[in-house]
Amino acid sequence: MYLIYSMVLGLGLAALTPWLLLRNPPDGRYTRYLGERFGRVGGVGGRGTIWLHAVSVGEALAVERLIAQLRQRFPARAVVLSVTTATGRSVAERRIEADRIFYFPLDFRFAARRALRAIQPELVLIAETEIWPNFLREAALQQVPVMFINGRISGRSYARYRMIRRLLRPTLGRVASFLMQTETDAERILDLGADAARVQVAGNLKFDLIPPEQPGFLRGLRERLAGAGVGQVVVAGSTMETEEEAVLAAYRQVLGQAAAPERLLLVVAPRHPQRFEQVAALLAGSGLRWARRSRLEEQELPAGGVLLLDSLGELASVYQVAATAFIGGSLAPHGGHNLLEPAYWGVPVVLGPHMENFAQIAEQFLAAGAALRVGSALELGHVWQQLLNDEAMRARVGGAARRLLESQRGATGRALEAIEAALRPMAAAERVDSEEWTGDGGPQKAGE
Repeated sequence: MYLIYSMVLGLGLAALTPWLLLRNPPDGRYTRYLGERFGRVGGVGGRGTIWLHAVSVGEALAVERLIAQLRQRFPARAVVLSVTTATGRSVAERRIEADRIFYFPLDFRFAARRALRAIQPELVLIAETEIWPNFLREAALQQVPVMFINGRISGRSYARYRMIRRLLRPTLGRVASFLMQTETDAERILDLGADAARVQVAGNLKFDLIPPEQPGFLRGLRERLAGAGVGQVVVAGSTMETEEEAVLAAYRQVLGQAAAPERLLLVVAPRHPQRFEQVAALLAGSGLRWARRSRLEEQELPAGGVLLLDSLGELASVYQVAATAFIGGSLAPHGGHNLLEPAYWGVPVVLGPHMENFAQIAEQFLAAGAALRVGSALELGHVWQQLLNDEAMRARVGGAARRLLESQRGATGRALEAIEAALRPMAAAERVDSEEWTGDGGPQKAGE
């Protein structure tokens, strides 16, 4: 099985390489750090290291607080973070205080072996159930326990995994424990072959997020809004391809019905930095006034127009000034993005129909009246208009979002307890080994 899997992985990489080289942007996001992709991560950790892995932005932000708590609770241990995507790395480097941030190795045995030997982790924590057979096999061979934390299996992934369930069973058998988000996630991982004694429901780490406040940026933004006479801000966060057109159509609808359109501002934050120029070109041809965040020092804030948030790590702060927010990736079929950052600030959230990546959270919010769902640009414009015109409605939906988020917190504490329990016997074994070697109070043979 492993040989076939590795051959397929290698062929896929070979086929993808020419495309990556042709599409490689000026910052070299596809070719930089190639050594890390193949396990060359020298000088990262050392004995006793705790290694966390998060695929991209959402997973990295989910473990942000956990990493801070781990560094506080285990100050003598290095805590390192690996990611898979360039955007995830960029955001992590700005927001997360890990001892080192690097790329997770491609799932070849030699790359996994090389990375594990370089880092020497005492424990590996993988966020959201990324199943890498060769990595898990190498970790088992090197006697490094692996825990899945914040485990989630979407309906789409579950259907695919079920087709190879017999092959997954031995791979899952190498995982020390599974901390799943919900009962449904726990049932799915059990059905795929996980040992029931190793599975528990621990909640969703994302509910424990505390967005960065960035007081300097926020103070400057508020001053610019006041100076431009903007009274209400609408945020379209983490938008994906084709969604900006729908967002602009909805915004034009709002402007056409507004008593004072000059007091409105739309902030558009594309999910991926490589699309900033594409969205800028769209705005340039839209007929609307617009400006770029990166050039605000030389441009005025376009009251009644659009601000392109062509920056990383500032969206969470922008939500604080929002009257309402649309969650990107949900109107176009991209699975949706995290709605918890605007909810944290009590901002009423609007979702499209495609929230598969956050299905359970989205349903919780909708059931609690803490979010509103739309199916088109026309509906989005109508709901925005309702929210902007009805302060009581904004307070009701935003307040329900904040209360729901607060009620679901606590997953970080449960994860810390499980991690501490996993590390305790390892630390005890290390003490015994040390005593046997040094003779400082260690066990002695009879007659000595």
